[in-house]
Amino acid sequence: MAAGRRGARSGLLELRGPGGQWLRVLLTLSDDTLSVSPADGPGSGEQPSAQLNGGEQSSGVPEALANVRRTVRVVKQDVGGLGISIKGGRENKMPILISKIFKGLAADQTEALYVGDAILSVNGTDLSEATHDEAVQALKKTGKEVVLEVKYMKEISPYFKNSAAGPTVSWDPSPAVPQKHSSPVLPPRESRTVPLRMCYVSRKCLPADPEHRYLEVCSADGRVALFLRAKDEATAQSWLGAVQSAAGTLLPRVKDELRAQLAAVGAVSGKDVKHVGWLTEQLPGAGTRNLLAVLTEKELLLYSSLPQSRDALGKPVHSYPLIATSLESPRELALWTRLLVDGTHGAAELAQEVSAACTWKGQECTLSIHIDKGFTISATEPGLSRTVLLQQPFEKLQMSSDDGTKMLYLDFGGPEGEIQLDLHSCPKTIVFIIHSFLSAKVTRLGLLA
Repeated sequence: MAAGRRGARSGLLELRGPGGQWLRVLLTLSDDTLSVSPADGPGSGEQPSAQLNGGEQSSGVPEALANVRRTVRVVKQDVGGLGISIKGGRENKMPILISKIFKGLAADQTEALYVGDAILSVNGTDLSEATHDEAVQALKKTGKEVVLEVKYMKEISPYFKNSAAGPTVSWDPSPAVPQKHSSPVLPPRESRTVPLRMCYVSRKCLPADPEHRYLEVCSADGRVALFLRAKDEATAQSWLGAVQSAAGTLLPRVKDELRAQLAAVGAVSGKDVKHVGWLTEQLPGAGTRNLLAVLTEKELLLYSSLPQSRDALGKPVHSYPLIATSLESPRELALWTRLLVDGTHGAAELAQEVSAACTWKGQECTLSIHIDKGFTISATEPGLSRTVLLQQPFEKLQMSSDDGTKMLYLDFGGPEGEIQLDLHSCPKTIVFIIHSFLSAKVTRLGLLA
């Protein structure tokens, strides 16, 4: 366990390995790394091991769990009940002990019970002085949901080490065929570390996660990935928050590095970095991919991983001008929403004016939209100066709409009625720019927080 460092944290989770096999690991979070290691730790082969979930000679229980009271919720199955065997009792001068956990049954599926656990209470009923028969009856009379208070008895567990049935789940990788969303093969008895600097962390994982226990952490360059499973949703959410918080403290350093690189890249020089973070792109069909987003004062730049060089920084996968950007704002993206909106307003103030070719009343024209002067439709005849056909301020605009294909409709409430402009291409970009200018003007007046 990491010690002596600010924010250090450790705990037991499971790591998905080759072939879908789950390996018991000790997860350790430090100031700048997240690491996994075998739960029994290096060099502990001589220590007596407890059986977890029916495995023989499974990873040893860490010292931190010894003699610590724990509460475990078990949901009984229709067939098999709790899926445990017990020994001990008052007549044997022993506590009620779990002597076997049957693979695949209810207790095994909690991922939180060990052979050698003493059952202190069942649904609040004290078993500390119960006989063996009394404990059996207490366990049988429970309903569908059972809350067990347990404590791991390290000094007793060696006597049960051969009593559990089921296949061994070893830390050493088996030659099974790797499956998608499994962690890379680890050398036997070695740790694996993910740098927290711009790491990707998510709860939205495949395969399906009906119990919301999965957690995925990937390094910024995509080379190291950990696919983890916690004992319950609360634990998974707690680890998610802890990793995100630790990674967030490194963000200012990343921004400074990107600013220095951006200033040296001609294609995007002079652009300040407002924010950096991971987004998920919905691909055609049902697929998704993770993209690193860099928000500058004018653009949203998307990369497949954190750019490690000036050349990579100058070649984003996608680049979107903020002035022509529209977005939805789910609660979990509130920060991005605020930053994108602020960036859009800033881009509008910098651009001041945007023009587009169009056709109005059968005549080839130019539509100009100025943040202060409003809308101008003009035409230029060969050899003649520009002729203004219509000019209206933003204040007169009563309605704007489009057909999603090529037509833009503007209504200023004047005698000319609704103005129909053929933009010869999708009008959404111009519509977004109109909205961006309007929003920037309203913000400028202090009408929006």
